[in-house]
Amino acid sequence: MSQEMIQMKATANEHMRRDIEAGGKWVCECEACHEIRSLMGIEKMFDVRPLVRKIQQMKEQLQGLPDGPERRILKQQYLSLYDELAEVMAK
Repeated sequence: MSQEMIQMKATANEHMRRDIEAGGKWVCECEACHEIRSLMGIEKMFDVRPLVRKIQQMKEQLQGLPDGPERRILKQQYLSLYDELAEVMAK
C-alpha cells in the first residue's frame, strides 16, 4: 500500500471515530473520507454482484419448473440467496 493511501486511511479512520463519538454517524466529507467510502462501496459491489447473478439464474430456472419437490428446494435456495444478499447489503 502506498504511503499516501496509508495516510488517507488513517485520516478517514480518525474522522470516522470522531464523527461516531460525536453523533453516531460518519458524516465527514473531506477528500480522505470520500475516497475511503468510495472504496468501501466498490468492495460491497464485488460481494453483491455474484449474488444478484445467482438470484437471476435461479429465477429463470424456477419459471421453467413444474410444481413439485425440485421446485420447492430451488425456491428455498432462491429465498436463502435473498437473505444472504440482505446481510451483505447491511454491512
